[in-house]
Amino acid sequence: MGKFIFCIGNKAKVPYTFQTTGISVYTMEELCYYLYHNIDTIEEDLSNVQLAGWIRTELGMEERANFLEQLMGRGAGLKDIVVSIFVSTDYYTEEEINNLIAEIDALYDMLPVERKKRHADSLMSFRKFREAGFEYRQLMDDKDFSELKEPEQGDVMHNLGVLTARSGRFQAASKLFDSAYRKNNNKESLCQYLYCLKLDGDEDSFARELSAYQSDDELVRRIENQFYFIEDNREYNTDYMNVLKLMELKDKDEDFWWLFDETLGKIKQEYREN
Repeated sequence: MGKFIFCIGNKAKVPYTFQTTGISVYTMEELCYYLYHNIDTIEEDLSNVQLAGWIRTELGMEERANFLEQLMGRGAGLKDIVVSIFVSTDYYTEEEINNLIAEIDALYDMLPVERKKRHADSLMSFRKFREAGFEYRQLMDDKDFSELKEPEQGDVMHNLGVLTARSGRFQAASKLFDSAYRKNNNKESLCQYLYCLKLDGDEDSFARELSAYQSDDELVRRIENQFYFIEDNREYNTDYMNVLKLMELKDKDEDFWWLFDETLGKIKQEYREN
């Protein structure tokens, strides 16, 4: 059963944007919702005094902003700051707030390297690929990386492999996926390893590695179907069709440069974002 929630404060004309994820909020209730569902990513953002200034200027909540500034000035912890925000609205019940507090406590009971992994995973889920890649590389270079369980180490390598493959460095990505599979024994890492061998043009290694798993009918069928699907459906890819059209228009049609600029601009933008 739903319930009415009386919102407090103004709706901001200028939103508060979290630097870590790029998500913007306009009300105190939206702020609480964001914090509740993204506890892994908020520590740096909540230590920013600009948040208190935004609550004062945009939401018109002078008293709450002053209290937050006092907490930050005393170097208060994440839990105290979060609670002070949540108690300023009825968006979440006392039980839900206590559950969040317990989650924060559990987060800080983890090893530092475990918290770093959770943070990197959260960045990955928000498609903050550059930041996630930096965090994963830092993790693998961390002297405490071995304190993670082997499957978790493998998952870090797998995700870094995904990011490496997205930049077109398939040989480097294949090594990461191979190492990941040896740690996490996850078929997804194995599949990505084989895909990268194929995409890198290393046909001999691809054929040799795939033959080693011939007894795994499901795996072989999955690999073969994936490449068949890509080949069979490439004509439905907008970028692929535009490139073909560009080849036809070159030196023949004035629309060439318009389509060229549009296609190249899109590819460049996606590359920068990834």
